[in-house]
Amino acid sequence: MLIRSLAKEMTVMDCFTHTGGFALNAAYGGAKHVDAVDISETALKQARANAVLNGLEERMSFVQADVFEHLNTIQKGAYDLIILDPPAFTKSRRTHDHAFQGYKRINKKAMELLSDGSYLATCSCSRFMESQDFEVMLRESADEAGVMLKQLSCTQQNADHPILWNSEDTSYLKFYLFQILEKGR
Repeated sequence: MLIRSLAKEMTVMDCFTHTGGFALNAAYGGAKHVDAVDISETALKQARANAVLNGLEERMSFVQADVFEHLNTIQKGAYDLIILDPPAFTKSRRTHDHAFQGYKRINKKAMELLSDGSYLATCSCSRFMESQDFEVMLRESADEAGVMLKQLSCTQQNADHPILWNSEDTSYLKFYLFQILEKGR
C-alpha cells in the first residue's frame, strides 16, 4: 500500500519485479509509467498477465534484463521512484560479504540515478543480512553516491510471516523507503 499511495504521477522502475507485485501497485496507484525489470522470462510473462488481469498494461513495460547490467543503461533522472526488491543475496553467513557488496552495488547505482527529491524503496529478504548490516550498506552507498537519504519508512514483514523472538530465522524482511536529497540540503 505504501508504494501504491506514493506512485501517483511518477515514473517508476521496479527491479527484480518477479510477478510484478510492486510494479502493479505503483501502476494501480496512478504512476505515469512503470518499467518492470526481471531476468526471468517466466516471471515477466506472469507479471504481464497480472497487468492485463488488472487493466494496467497500458501504463507498464516489461524489461527482461539482468538488473545489475540494466542499471548501467539508465540516465540520471529518468525515474521518480526506483524499487529494489532482489531475491535473497545470501542464504548463509559464509556468503554475507559477497551479498553485502551486491546490495551495495545496486543501491549505490540507484541512488546515483535518482534526482534530488525522488524516491528509493529498497528491500532485503535475507535472514543473514541483518538490519544493522543492511543499514551500514545503505549509509556507505549514500556516502559513495554523494546523496543524503531522508528515511520515510522502515518496516519488516507482516503478520502472515510472524517474527518469533525465540527463532532468529523468522526475522528476515527489511523494507526501507527514502527520499533522495542533495548533500548539504
